[in-house]
Amino acid sequence: MQENKKDIKKILLNYSVYLVLILLLLFFSIKTPMFLSKGNISNFFRQIPSVGILTIAYAMILITGHVDLSIASIAALSGTAAAYLAIKGLNPALVILIALVLGAIMGFINAFLITQFKLPSFILTLGTNYAYRGLVMYLTDGIYVTGVPQWFSKISQTNIIGNIIYSNTLIFIILSIVFAFILNNTDFGRKCYAVGSNSEAARLSGIRVNQHTIKVFILEGVAAAIAGILMMSILNVGGPNEGQGLDLLAMAAAILGGTQFSGGVGSIGGALVGILTLQIFNNGLAVLGVNAFMQQLVTGLIIIVAMIVDYFRKKSEANN
Repeated sequence: MQENKKDIKKILLNYSVYLVLILLLLFFSIKTPMFLSKGNISNFFRQIPSVGILTIAYAMILITGHVDLSIASIAALSGTAAAYLAIKGLNPALVILIALVLGAIMGFINAFLITQFKLPSFILTLGTNYAYRGLVMYLTDGIYVTGVPQWFSKISQTNIIGNIIYSNTLIFIILSIVFAFILNNTDFGRKCYAVGSNSEAARLSGIRVNQHTIKVFILEGVAAAIAGILMMSILNVGGPNEGQGLDLLAMAAAILGGTQFSGGVGSIGGALVGILTLQIFNNGLAVLGVNAFMQQLVTGLIIIVAMIVDYFRKKSEANN
């Protein structure tokens, strides 16, 4: 009997987010017909890609045993730079390449400082978060960069399927598949789990932990840059102040989806379910006309719940 209770508790902890997602869909669908309207579904799919890409990148960082509080600022700086360069008339391919390189450089800076000076990633990236955001705010005087060419807006806003699925959603889906494949089917992915589980054991087994950590942060920086480009493309501006708070939202979504804060455990699929749950919740509240400040309060409470669930998951595994 005791074993059955433990099994039920484990199942609830591991799959609670799936149950919550289903209940939210049912609740909002019954509560208001607007929730399943074509317009709202289209809006949902257009809004989720940027934070969704940040979430899958964050899941990879957490699995490797690190935290990155600067990921949203990397997205803002890279995306705003892309918008600025597009306005200056640079070739589209060159604009995107420069933005991706910027993201990679910022990711490298984070990883270099963490690995070379043995700094906690939480504290280090808190500092670089302010530095990257401060830099883009300084360069733009905190003012939106306007006048982007048509091709830039089409990166996110090209209709793919029935005015519901747009190009940014397609890019998000492709990146999700790529990240899932990398973590599940490559040597790079196996090293992420090994380093996140026990970095010293990984080092003794022959893994170059520092080099791998740098690669992970560079890849995350590139993903953040893509998210930033899509974010600015759908807004039709370069927004230096955009994306604030998305780093914590992405972290909460990954943890809700089963990724452990301490590293070594998690999946891209679970992270996707986590961000879908959070975004459906926020979207449903907006459709119901709930005050935006109340939405922020509830989102904060969900982040706290995510950390508590993570604690009980680890405690359950330790008892087993």
